[in-house]
Amino acid sequence: MGITKKTREEIYNKFGGLCAYSGTPLEPDWQVDHVVPIAMLNYLRLDTNDINNMIPCQKIINHYKRKLSLTNFRVHWLGGLHVRLAKLPKNPKATRSIKRKAYLLKVSSYFGITPDTPFSGVFYFEKFNNKK
Repeated sequence: MGITKKTREEIYNKFGGLCAYSGTPLEPDWQVDHVVPIAMLNYLRLDTNDINNMIPCQKIINHYKRKLSLTNFRVHWLGGLHVRLAKLPKNPKATRSIKRKAYLLKVSSYFGITPDTPFSGVFYFEKFNNKK
């Protein structure tokens, strides 16, 4: 079952139109992400569309996170992204390499990650929730 327009609007407004992971203004193609992945919820036989588990997310960040747990996403994917950026070719020739570089640079730009600046380790929604 899909998410209703009303629920999608509620999710969008949870963080004032900002991505729950990066804190950046949501792009028009933003998506709803399940913090605890659907596969895990199905395994545990929990409600996959519990609004407390759904957050607004940049499409490319949702794609990059995939079905990872929050810990794996934070530590392994984002935690090591600055190292992967440093290893990217300066002037890739192959179309696949060009696309991969653009993809990783786009994801990293949302989090302020550079080859010299690793991920802070904190998601926007964690900062946001601590302010309340």
